[in-house]
Amino acid sequence: MNDKDLERKIKEEMDREIAERGYAAPADLLVALGYLDKGGYREWREGKVPYLEKVLRLGPQKTLRLLSVMSAHARKEGYKPARTAYVRNGDPSVPLRFSRTGNEVIEGQYSTHYVDKYWEG
Repeated sequence: MNDKDLERKIKEEMDREIAERGYAAPADLLVALGYLDKGGYREWREGKVPYLEKVLRLGPQKTLRLLSVMSAHARKEGYKPARTAYVRNGDPSVPLRFSRTGNEVIEGQYSTHYVDKYWEG
């Protein structure tokens, strides 16, 4: 898939998720686009995988591009960013890591949900 097609799919899926439930989350978008299978996501949430990128079917550069497109589209559409804490299922005292490096900027991009400006939930 070329960059233009990927960008279009990201925007469409993001808008669909926001219309359906009031927010869009990077991990959910990765699942919807086929870059993350639900089993891999579940294992990460259970703490069986050290970081989410380990189970992605997308290279780091494409992943960063996806996160960047999400952020830009959110700004354009007026969606509100909401940083969300991800913790291990069954043990909320254990934070989860998204990236191999644990870089705070990258972690922030992964953990930011985008909320509809009109959503009251």
